[in-house]
Amino acid sequence: MFMKMNNMINNFSVVIPVFNEEEIFLESARKIYKICLEMNMPFEIIFSENGSTDNTVKLIETFIGDKNNCFMINNNYANYGLALKNGFENVKNEIVISFDIDYFSKKFLKQALKLDENFVALVASKRLNESEDERTFIRKMATSTFVLILKLLFKTSLSDTHGMKAIRRFNIQKEINNVISTQDIFDTELLIRIEKSGYKILEVPAKVNEIRPSVSVIFTRIPRTLKSLFLLRLQLFKESLNTKNL
Repeated sequence: MFMKMNNMINNFSVVIPVFNEEEIFLESARKIYKICLEMNMPFEIIFSENGSTDNTVKLIETFIGDKNNCFMINNNYANYGLALKNGFENVKNEIVISFDIDYFSKKFLKQALKLDENFVALVASKRLNESEDERTFIRKMATSTFVLILKLLFKTSLSDTHGMKAIRRFNIQKEINNVISTQDIFDTELLIRIEKSGYKILEVPAKVNEIRPSVSVIFTRIPRTLKSLFLLRLQLFKESLNTKNL
C-alpha cells in the first residue's frame, strides 16, 4: 500500500522520450522504475517512442508487459520535442517529471515531489555554480550559447531549459496548446510560456555524467534550433500585438 510523503504532491507521472535505445533501454528503465517505487506513492511511466528502427519497441513492450503503471505511446518518426509533447498530453497525475533514458536522478525526483507550493516547475540546471557538468567542452559551450540567445530573445531568468524538469500538470494543460515548437525546443518554449504567464520556476544544480555519447549530432541541431528560436520570437511578438489590440 502506498504511503503519502509529507508534502502536497500525492502522485506523479514520468515521461521518457525514447528513440533507438536498444543498448541501454532495459537497464535504464529498470533503474528508473526502481527509484519511482522508492518514492512510496502512486506513479506512472510513459515511454514516448518516436520512430525507432532497432529493437527498442519490442524491449519497451517486454518491460511494460507485467506492469499496470507503465505505458508506451508511439510516433511514427523521430522528433524528440513531439515525443515529449505527446507524453505530456497523456499524463494523468499531479506533477510531470521529464527524464531521458540516459539522464535521470533519484535526487531530482525527490526534490520534484517536495516542490514548494510557490513554484510550478523545477529545472535541473547544468549551469549553476554547484552543478557538476562532465560533458564535452563543445557541448558545454553550445549550452552556454543557447542560454545567452534565450536571454537576449526572451528575457528569461532561467539558466538552463534542457534536461530534467518537473512541471505541475495544471500548468502543462494551461500552456501546451499554445506551444508551436517541437524538435529541440518544445520544453524550452513550454517553460518560457509558463514563466511569461507569471509563474515561478525553481532551478536546482544538476549532475551530468553521460553514460554514452550523445545520439544527436550537435552541428546539425544548431541551425535547426536557431531557426526554431527566431520563429518562436516572431510568434510571441505576434501574440503580444494581439493582446494589445484586445
